Amino acid sequence: MNAQMFSALPAEAYVAALLAMAGALCLAFGARIQLARARTDARLMAHVGTHLEVVTTVSDEPGFRTRALDPLMGWLADVANRLLPDRQVSQIRTNLAIAGMRSSRHLTQFLAAKVGLTIGLAFFIFSFYSGSFVTKLLLTVLGAALGYYLPGIWLGRKMSQRKNQILKALPDSLDLLSISVSAGLGFDGGLLEVVQRWQNALTLEFAAVLRDLKLGNSRRDALRDFSHRTGVEEISNFVAAIIQAEELGSPIKEVLNIQAEQMRQQRRYRAEERARKAVIKMLIPMVFLIFPAMFVVLLGPAIPSLVSALSATSG
Repeated sequence: MNAQMFSALPAEAYVAALLAMAGALCLAFGARIQLARARTDARLMAHVGTHLEVVTTVSDEPGFRTRALDPLMGWLADVANRLLPDRQVSQIRTNLAIAGMRSSRHLTQFLAAKVGLTIGLAFFIFSFYSGSFVTKLLLTVLGAALGYYLPGIWLGRKMSQRKNQILKALPDSLDLLSISVSAGLGFDGGLLEVVQRWQNALTLEFAAVLRDLKLGNSRRDALRDFSHRTGVEEISNFVAAIIQAEELGSPIKEVLNIQAEQMRQQRRYRAEERARKAVIKMLIPMVFLIFPAMFVVLLGPAIPSLVSALSATSG
């Protein structure tokens, strides 16, 4: 039946489906390359503090990405900008910044992937499914919805991973920052010491704060931008405490000591919470994997004797 179903399809349907799949794969491959380049540039900029000029050999003839992939992604992103409300596009840009992807290129790639997957999955299902029209229409709508929400799910995971990385590095970074300020360095010098000592998501954000300060922004604005970029509640509390200390004239050294102590306590509380949850999570493999094996080992030898006893009783 499946062979008859696929043989009844016209050749144009196969070609269209293959083109849709190839377009989706090209979008995914291009996005992966751009993300890798952005991460490498961010790591280099964290040490150098300026944009690096990379000298490459440019051929006379543009490549496939320049000729086909970039115009396709630009057209798809323009379609998304026209269809989506400005508030949603702004929220997507904020979420990309929280995930560490702040370039306009990342927004273009994300919107293009959103539209490309929506159209590609819907067209693929509509072309290959040969059931009733109502079922085909329903599956097409479900495929379009899946393609629309898949990039958002991926972005949500990236945001969660980066927040966890920042939260994990925060207590040790605040400890070093507090020690540096207590040793006589200023707040900016303490941030520079943290940036030079470690390489993680939090130190990249500290490096961005230092760049903003070098560009002439006030410390308050630079720290508030830092809080908005991370989207971590603990960072917001830390920034609010530093700004309040500057407004009230309190010593930053004492505020940093208090914040570092609170972050250590919160890290201990989170570890205790994960330890309590681990006991509950272990019940699933114990019930479905370990206990059946134990029952087989313990009760297996008694089963033949039990069967023979029941047979003798019944006879």
